[in-house]
Amino acid sequence: MKKLISNTVLFLMALVSFAQDGEDPVVWSQDLIPLGDSQYELIMKATIDEGWHLYSQFTAEGGSLPSEFTYVNEGSEYELIGSTTESATLKVYSEIFEVEETLFKKEAVFKQKIRMLKPDINQVKVELFYQVCKEVCIPQDKVFYFSLDGSEIAPVEESLDASSIAMANALKLDLKNKDVLRGIGGSSSEGQTGLLVIFGLGFLGGLIALLTPCVFPMIPLTVSFFTKKSQSRSKGIFDASLYGFFIVIIYFLLSLPFHLFDSVDSQILNTIATNIWLNLFFFLIFVFFAFSFFGYYELTLPSSWANKMDSASNRVGGGLGIFFMAVTLAIVSFSCTGPILGGLLGSTALAEGDVATNLSAGMLGFGVALALPFALFAMFPAWLQSLPKSGGWMTTVKVVLGFLELALAFKFLSNADLVGNWGLFKREIFLGIWILIFLLLSLYLFGIFRFPHDGPKTNLSSLRKITGFVSVVFCVYLLSGTLQLTNLKLLS
Repeated sequence: MKKLISNTVLFLMALVSFAQDGEDPVVWSQDLIPLGDSQYELIMKATIDEGWHLYSQFTAEGGSLPSEFTYVNEGSEYELIGSTTESATLKVYSEIFEVEETLFKKEAVFKQKIRMLKPDINQVKVELFYQVCKEVCIPQDKVFYFSLDGSEIAPVEESLDASSIAMANALKLDLKNKDVLRGIGGSSSEGQTGLLVIFGLGFLGGLIALLTPCVFPMIPLTVSFFTKKSQSRSKGIFDASLYGFFIVIIYFLLSLPFHLFDSVDSQILNTIATNIWLNLFFFLIFVFFAFSFFGYYELTLPSSWANKMDSASNRVGGGLGIFFMAVTLAIVSFSCTGPILGGLLGSTALAEGDVATNLSAGMLGFGVALALPFALFAMFPAWLQSLPKSGGWMTTVKVVLGFLELALAFKFLSNADLVGNWGLFKREIFLGIWILIFLLLSLYLFGIFRFPHDGPKTNLSSLRKITGFVSVVFCVYLLSGTLQLTNLKLLS
């Protein structure tokens, strides 16, 4: 999702890059060579646009992220013969990371030999994560499908650029107010408390967004850019803080259009919230969000948006240039933040009180959480050393969020059932669905099953086991509600 930033703006780590016209600067091709005796050689070739480069699998630690191949079902359907080889590389010193990095320019060729273990398998799937860089580094994903019998394969399209029409839908999700369904009333002090809770929910959503693959790798890169390229430490801290401030403003501004709805008709959001078909629409959208987090497709925004922000940042520089950097962050991270915002905004719209104000409080909290690390790490750069390395744990975070989105989706379906008086989603049925969702979450966290974008199996971390246990406890709590042992006050 993205492009380049130059001059005062070396915006780091987006999602997908583009050349001047918005096209992907890397074009991939592939080939398969039968070697006999159930052996094959997989060849993956990248043609790289002038001025761009991508990194080797073996680039220096502490620098940019290396290219990483995942051979799906390796070990069960086939085995690797040796490691993945590369074509000739270049060694280039990075002034930002102060290490010598290994990279490719113009062309990169990767080869891997395999031996089939199951004769009935006729397709091999290979996933690649890599960065393509110019003034900006842009993480991308690529999936290769190799047909062993020469048959045509229709691969699922992977979204390799920051483009998708989901932004409009994500913002429309914010138009929900459940005052009619949840009851009306409350003192002004309760309203203030409610806003603090909603701000806290937004802040929590922002913290979760920081842990996703679209945002987390940007933190050390962006902070390094401000601190190492500024004329003084105080200037670097100021620029990073200004960058964070603009992030807060951008997300807060996204809520302002909903205040216009209230000024035209104070009941318009209530009307929308009690509309059966819109609740069904929200249900489908949240299911769509959930499966994007499960790794079946990516949600991205139009590449032209990121390109325009990049070029604007390039032209103006200074404080305004930093503002456009913040806008670019909001665009390129949408693949991960969009579903979180949809869930956050849908949830806050269900709360009591003025919907537009709820949305503003939630978005403000989200922006503050997202911006805070950039300013703090600029002030205390030594803290960067304590950050965990990017890895498969970020994929786990996305999957957990996917299950939460799925649970919220059925809340909207339950709303439609309640408004329509259909009687289909009785308490026991609704709780049963939630029990199933969180039981599946527990099984995933305990490694019983996996999703398409999960990496190779590794030992489960303590935090993952604890989260799985908490999910099991929550399932038991929900089960007690179906047995009439409790009124489930936590969900009231």
